[in-house]
Amino acid sequence: MNIYLKKLIKEKFIKPLKVLDLGAEDFLDVDHLRQLNWICEGVDINNGVDLEKYFLSSNYPFDLVFSNYVIHKIKNREQFAKIIFDNLKKDGWFFIHTFDKTDENSQSVLTEGYLYEILSNQGFRNIKTKVFSFYDNQENHKRWHKILEATGQK
Repeated sequence: MNIYLKKLIKEKFIKPLKVLDLGAEDFLDVDHLRQLNWICEGVDINNGVDLEKYFLSSNYPFDLVFSNYVIHKIKNREQFAKIIFDNLKKDGWFFIHTFDKTDENSQSVLTEGYLYEILSNQGFRNIKTKVFSFYDNQENHKRWHKILEATGQK
């Protein structure tokens, strides 16, 4: 599970609630959160959800909506922010991890300012962004990345 997502959950939530993973791919984070008694939904092109189009879960609203390494691949990032916003309940939290524009190993065009603007224009509050270096120790990766993280509330 994403260790930074795990940290946010420990800081912001007292008990397991309801979570949506946008771009779940292999569903590892969803599976891990289910083991922690969260009510989880994960969506991805692999289970028929095209995140280039608007998506509202039939299970909304969620206490937490997160997305790991997806938004830099999305063409309409404003719509993606709307998907996050519309699927969250009032005071719910979002968590985004993606690659920063300065990451040599990705094609990302995202910067802290650009992502902050997209999120604030959508109406999110308490937005925090940061860029940091992270060593990806997964098999066949073994390299440093510049990660862009954003968190905030509806």
